[in-house]
Amino acid sequence: MTAAFLLCVVSCSGKKTTASSASSSSAGFREFLGEYAYDLPSACMVWEPVEGEKDESGNPVYGIQYREIKDLDKLLASTDTAFLLYFHASVYGEDGGITAVVEELAERLAGKVTVVTLDAGEFNDMVGKYEIKLLPEFVLHASGKQDTVFGASERGSWTMHDVADWLAQNGYSMNGG
Repeated sequence: MTAAFLLCVVSCSGKKTTASSASSSSAGFREFLGEYAYDLPSACMVWEPVEGEKDESGNPVYGIQYREIKDLDKLLASTDTAFLLYFHASVYGEDGGITAVVEELAERLAGKVTVVTLDAGEFNDMVGKYEIKLLPEFVLHASGKQDTVFGASERGSWTMHDVADWLAQNGYSMNGG
């Protein structure tokens, strides 16, 4: 079995990120995003108001929305946010709820790190560049810093808490916890 199947999905707990903590401080990268898209080989998970949804007070309800990436190279070259590249294999379908936990990770990192989902089968050049041996895999890409690979294949069994700890070690801690 691979780590992808041994993954113990442990959800990060804590209070929800508010709209103010997920402010538009990283709005610049959004110029490289298109329409909502849930079935493309690449998408950006963004914390945005859910269209038509309001809470009891009439305020917009926020959630993770998948947005088309119009130009991946330009998106990654934008300097206003760090990106967590989430490599997965769509041919295998959903691996034990990993994507749902990555969505929670995206919510908890909103305003600090933006999650980009990449189907490894469609991005062979990037899989080679980062020497990815096992899926899912994560790469932290931040302007002015060397890209850092989580290293799922070297870790054996791991949880999303391990990913969160790795992000914290690289300077990106969770909101609300």
